[in-house]
Amino acid sequence: MDLSKREEKSGSGELARQAVVQPLLLTVRETARLLKLSESKVYTMLETRRPGGIPIKRFGRSLRISLSDLRRWLEQQ
Repeated sequence: MDLSKREEKSGSGELARQAVVQPLLLTVRETARLLKLSESKVYTMLETRRPGGIPIKRFGRSLRISLSDLRRWLEQQ
């Protein structure tokens, strides 16, 4: 079934739009689930703990990991 048929069936095309939405920023918990690692292991792999680690973004005390940065980091490993 192609995209146009799915949009026709869903009416407004919302189903098709929801299928491709991915978060831009991940929490440590989401990153751990994605990598199938423990949260504590992900914390030890962050760039703040070791040079060349997983790149992070800080918003106050909150840590977020960019999905695109994570993909680039994984390709370099």
